Amino acid sequence: MHTPRSRLTLAAALAATLASAATAQKNAGEAWLAFQRLPPARQQQATAAVVDGLPDHPIAAALRKLTVAAVPPHERAKLRPAQHASRSIDFPHDAEVLPQRAAYVFGVGIVEPLGQKHGGAAKPSSRPAPKADPVVLRQALLGCVPDADTALAALLQRLDTDTRADSFAAFLHSWRNIDESFYEGLDRTAGTEESLFFFDAMLSDFRSQFGGDGELALKGGLQAAHDALHEAFLAYRQYRGFREAVAWSLVLPPDARLPSRLARYEERVEGSYSLRQQVVMVSKALDHDLDALVESIVDDAPPLPQPVWSKGYDPYPPWAARFQKLQATMIERSGTTDAFLAAAEAERRELAAKLAELAAEQARLAASEGKAK
Repeated sequence: MHTPRSRLTLAAALAATLASAATAQKNAGEAWLAFQRLPPARQQQATAAVVDGLPDHPIAAALRKLTVAAVPPHERAKLRPAQHASRSIDFPHDAEVLPQRAAYVFGVGIVEPLGQKHGGAAKPSSRPAPKADPVVLRQALLGCVPDADTALAALLQRLDTDTRADSFAAFLHSWRNIDESFYEGLDRTAGTEESLFFFDAMLSDFRSQFGGDGELALKGGLQAAHDALHEAFLAYRQYRGFREAVAWSLVLPPDARLPSRLARYEERVEGSYSLRQQVVMVSKALDHDLDALVESIVDDAPPLPQPVWSKGYDPYPPWAARFQKLQATMIERSGTTDAFLAAAEAERRELAAKLAELAAEQARLAASEGKAK
């Protein structure tokens, strides 16, 4: 339920959020630089103190619970060796919004250490990193719960339950544009003047994988393969992007922007909330029961098309119905949905501030003790 006054209030809050985010990033950067100069033993002590001193908060508890989520014992789809075309395009990297040591591999079903050679035999551990890992303190400095990257991977793994496009997802993951998957390259450049070239070698590989016998097989030559790959990517991007936006919205504090390739999910349409805002509101309405939130998305999700290039995919109708059903709870608690959103974001902002201050305090204490010695 919106009013012109409440929209102005939200606009002012957004401006304040952006300003405070810039200040927080600057302070976190300074504390991190000081922390990195410390001996490893002092870094470990400070990091362990952050984990041991976490605020007693339902959001922190829910996210920390996810860090012990188990990884499936085997790959859903075969993780193929990396394939590189003879021509690659180098793009500038995104600004870091969350230090990550590992990432979930869509369609394959595993969590892959970042920097690992694709197609290698090593499998990551399902356990969270030791609390002495300095990355944990860096995450807290940014207002994130320690092991936020592990929580993110666990959320994505639970949300990625539709196996109908696993082979296509594995195909997109195996082809690389320098150090990024072809999916990541296409996703980042979609809707921009930049573009990635569809290599003949890749299209031939696509045809060989999906052009066999059967009613779902891809027919035609390279142009047909090009068109089918484009349509398949657009459908799969809707499936994957929606789930990524949900997971990132739960893990990041409200003052941190989503990765730029997901920016469309925090854009508001007149008279409605962005997906990111809706996720934060639904989480609070469910008392931060992330299991219930994930289960509702999985249970309501429409199936991916078969074959994946045959038609589009729209994850929004069931989510919109779920959000609308919960609005009665939001209004009962706060009077309006705008007030409920403000309360939900304030709750997350308060937790982020406590985490950042805890991490900064431990970094300063360690640095001062190091100078005394």
